[in-house]
Amino acid sequence: MRRILLVALATLAAALTCVPAKASPVAGAWVTAGAFSKIYDPSTPTQQWYINDHTFVRDDAGTWHMFGITHAEPADPVNEIEFAHATAPSLGGPWTKQAPALTVDRSYFGETHLWAPHVIHVGGTYYMFYNGGGTDLTATAISLATSTDLFHWTRLASGPLFRDGYEARDPMVTRVGDQWVMYYDATSAPSGGDHVVAYRTSTDLIHWSGRNIAYTDPTTGDCCGNTESPFVVHRGDWWYLFIGPRLDYSGTDVYRSRDPFHFALADAVGHIASHAAEPVLDQNGVWWISAAGWGRGGVYLAPLTWHDGPVSGPHLYAMPADRSAVSRWDGSSWTVVGGPAGHLYGGGYGLFATDPGTGDLYRYNGTPGNWSRVGGPGASFAVNADGLYALAPDHSMVLRWTGSGTAWTRIGGPAGQICAGGNDLFATNPDTGDIYRYNGTPENWTRIGGPGASFAANANGLYGLTPDRSKVVEWTGNGTTWTQIGGPASHIHAGGEDLFATDPNTGDVYHYLGVENTWARAGGPDDAFTVNDTSLYGASGAGLFAWSGDGTGWTRVGDPVSEVVGGP
Repeated sequence: MRRILLVALATLAAALTCVPAKASPVAGAWVTAGAFSKIYDPSTPTQQWYINDHTFVRDDAGTWHMFGITHAEPADPVNEIEFAHATAPSLGGPWTKQAPALTVDRSYFGETHLWAPHVIHVGGTYYMFYNGGGTDLTATAISLATSTDLFHWTRLASGPLFRDGYEARDPMVTRVGDQWVMYYDATSAPSGGDHVVAYRTSTDLIHWSGRNIAYTDPTTGDCCGNTESPFVVHRGDWWYLFIGPRLDYSGTDVYRSRDPFHFALADAVGHIASHAAEPVLDQNGVWWISAAGWGRGGVYLAPLTWHDGPVSGPHLYAMPADRSAVSRWDGSSWTVVGGPAGHLYGGGYGLFATDPGTGDLYRYNGTPGNWSRVGGPGASFAVNADGLYALAPDHSMVLRWTGSGTAWTRIGGPAGQICAGGNDLFATNPDTGDIYRYNGTPENWTRIGGPGASFAANANGLYGLTPDRSKVVEWTGNGTTWTQIGGPASHIHAGGEDLFATDPNTGDVYHYLGVENTWARAGGPDDAFTVNDTSLYGASGAGLFAWSGDGTGWTRVGDPVSEVVGGP
């Protein structure tokens, strides 16, 4: 909502090294967004205007309505005094500007501004929840207006529903069981503290319980935290919490929990390059997510994808020192699934191995000894959750396996290295070392940064080491903007929804906790680390060890290995 985010930006610069991926605490469920397209611009011919926090609702006739914070550029949050209103026959538009839905009423219990509307439809009434401000920022108003036609609104005569702080705002209401639940942005104490997602419950949408806490962020302050614009979606047995901004003004984190009243930092399942993100389900059962904000020129929409398959795979595959066989670890025992191999490549999409004599690439078909040739040699291969990619032996092109026989499709030209994670693919320019992201269609790539000492990708994004390895940085998902999230490291390892880095002095491995520059020691040095969707593994001359997932506990699960990867 009301936030100017100042971030430390880093431009990567040196050669790429792809690294194995790691384990996720909530494997097999992650969230991504496609490309954003502008659907509405509130500007006039003579003045640029913005939309910030907003909401969508579809009326009984099938018309979509959008309401949102609005003001002429540049940003002026304390003078945001009306709610924009636009209508369209479909989410994608075309959108038509309507008269403001609501204008500030300073005689209404001290209302000072209009922020963050959220509209739901119950029976024949539309309920608009919003922040009405006030002079005491430790007790700002969460208010309600109702309508029967979405054009004419009436404030609740008795005044705001409640007041909370610090600068409590961004209400979102959904049904949980036999009650209504309102989630909103606040701090652990009305005067400040940890940034939190608070919630209250109601049976009638008018009378609300005292505050409770659904999520506590480790960052502290009063206004302008990482828990703005909360939005909760129920899908299957899980609840998903969208909040932001983090890393960048346009940065939304997604968390997953079976309990709609308890989310944790470790529950992260995605990061989306959006400000004031609003997930919305259209009339055809298709999910979308929006983006808006100061200086953004309007409202944007992107397809939202719920991934139920593995990110890096739930199993572990390894070869002994002599590379004489490929074996699978299922968490309790090893099974030999193949003979000698040159190298292993694994991810959510599958397990692949090269022939030690010819370099040809084979796919494991899921039963011991059952492999199929899918292609010839390559300079390198990369696997993510939805595909297999190759770099030609002479580095002249990047290819994607079609999934059938030995047929491949060229998707890019020359590259230095390729690296995959989540459902993304990245490649470096062989001349400059700059890193590019594949946009999903052949020959369609976007430069997102300069060269780096090392890169690693997972379901949440792309990470890098600066050329001198003095900083760990994360791509924000926007242009070529990167944010520092850690100090010096010798190596980084990403996969699932997690990131690990090794201390350049001790070799100890540290787990990134999802907040800039916040890491926890996971264990001592090993020769190599890798990961699947259930655990981090460390390999050394003493054997192969699995991390407990908490603290620094490790369990020996096998003898020394030459290579180890995650896979299905």
